[in-house]
Amino acid sequence: MKKLTDLKFLFTAVAILEFFYLATAMLPPSLIPLATGWNLNADGHWIAKLIGLALGFMGYIAWIFRKNPHLGVAKGLAAYQIASATMDWIMWLAMKEEGIFNSTFAQTTVIVAIVSHYFFGILLIIGINKASKNG
Repeated sequence: MKKLTDLKFLFTAVAILEFFYLATAMLPPSLIPLATGWNLNADGHWIAKLIGLALGFMGYIAWIFRKNPHLGVAKGLAAYQIASATMDWIMWLAMKEEGIFNSTFAQTTVIVAIVSHYFFGILLIIGINKASKNG
């Protein structure tokens, strides 16, 4: 558990996770359904590309600070992870009639995203608390 809550480890893990999202979002539109199961319209693909870029830059920031994690950056990453997981399940419920997540594969990718973002968010909060106490 000690390694899982080490901010150096978590910054590296978050960077890898966010770079994975960037790579997925930058796939050609014809490959996104194969990679995610999502059934996106043209606007959805455009939004996915914009969000993918933002996540890539967040991953880059985590990567830059991985050897010397900054608590302010850690708090921002933790807030994003928790907010992202929460938004994922809210949008999953709100958009279930839109047909975006109709396949089992699409539903699985959303569940994995929700669980992984809450997991990293909680670990970051624990790591922040540990680092704050150690001064």
